[in-house]
Amino acid sequence: MLSCDTIALGRKTYAGGENLFAKNSDRPLGEAQPLVYIPGRSYPAGEQLRCTHLTIPQAEHTYSVLGAKPYWIWGFEMGVNEKGLAIGNEAQGSRCPKETEEGLLGMDLLRLALERSATAREAIDVIAGLLEQYGQNANANMLYDRRYENSYMLVDRQEIWLMETSGREWAAKRIQDWAAISNCYTIGTDYDLCSDGMEAYARERRWLSPEEPVDFAKAYTDPAPRQTHSVPRWRRLCRLIGCHNTPLDLDAVKAIFRDHFDGEILEPRYGACGGGFITICMHAMTWDASQTAASLLCTYQEELGIVCRYAPSIPCCSVYLPVYWTGWLPEAMSDGGERYSESSLWWVMERLAMAISVDEDRYGDRVRKSLRELEAAIAREAAAAEETAVSLMRAGKTEEALSLLNAVMAASVEKTMTLADGLAMEIGKEVSACGGAYGPRKEFLEAYSQRVAMPLFTKE
Repeated sequence: MLSCDTIALGRKTYAGGENLFAKNSDRPLGEAQPLVYIPGRSYPAGEQLRCTHLTIPQAEHTYSVLGAKPYWIWGFEMGVNEKGLAIGNEAQGSRCPKETEEGLLGMDLLRLALERSATAREAIDVIAGLLEQYGQNANANMLYDRRYENSYMLVDRQEIWLMETSGREWAAKRIQDWAAISNCYTIGTDYDLCSDGMEAYARERRWLSPEEPVDFAKAYTDPAPRQTHSVPRWRRLCRLIGCHNTPLDLDAVKAIFRDHFDGEILEPRYGACGGGFITICMHAMTWDASQTAASLLCTYQEELGIVCRYAPSIPCCSVYLPVYWTGWLPEAMSDGGERYSESSLWWVMERLAMAISVDEDRYGDRVRKSLRELEAAIAREAAAAEETAVSLMRAGKTEEALSLLNAVMAASVEKTMTLADGLAMEIGKEVSACGGAYGPRKEFLEAYSQRVAMPLFTKE
């Protein structure tokens, strides 16, 4: 994977007045990433927990968690827990020797931290302890062997922290305003916490000059070509946030995560869906490339609690849907596996994204216009429902409030799937009428559709 982008906005930078967490999760092509809710519970002494590759002792108690989960992996790419702690990870490559045995995936470490921590600071301790004991760098790909280390953005109701790991060493710093990360280390000499051996490990290997202060990113970054993809995206994130003279609202955050270096030298040559360009909103062109699998925005509001917006598949070809902490999610939102399913929100949106990419010039603007109109209508309905829900909660009618929020989620999913199905069918008929797939992505789309049994060009 060459991509993933995460930001955190503090109260002064986000117009909502809360800390905001947001991430685009980029994963292997065709890897469904539905949203799941897992209730917390207590466990008897000696209970064991099977993660993706390892079995470890279970905690005595876990918090309830909600997260975007690659279908075959135990852990989360990004998620939030009942305490309002949100975490997202980024794949990193360091100069440390790779582990010889399977460790914990960064996604497993992320979910473990959510289940076992009430705050960002506690989560750093959980990740550090597990990292020291079990290591990382396990295979994180179903298509081929792909291993990496991790950075973590940790956002709770009061604080924002960034933690970056290299092998079993790590550094962390508290963020005062806002931060952005991609697949490149960003903590320099400004860390607040670190592993006991972090400085000595780097100095013993002469990764720093003798008199140079410890710069974590400079010392530990693996000087590999992948940096040419990740550093420009990180700088782009910083520019898109920093160019705002006033706090960013939710629409501005969504626009960042739909960005394709628009107007810049790195803008895709044949439209956003052309693939081959490493942008914040990522589109794959080959079977072994990364693609944005989901986008998640989270805040904690004092009366409503956790409020999220989730866009399944590629965000520029999707709709950000409201998600609330009610203990329930629409079934279609949590459905998604190895192959296409018409009952899965994720796969329905993936099918539409691929249909658009048959001919970006012909379908891109037309389809996105319909999607944005629906998203705006859903946002208005959600805002009205949230206002009513707060009034109900103040009146002690919590169950009625939760039922209302559940109804909003269910209706939003149904409307989105109906529109996406209709648009994909419309494109499919037009493409079929001219003999099937064509253009630069012809072979890619045909092979992908066949592999996942996705009916991209139906005549029905």
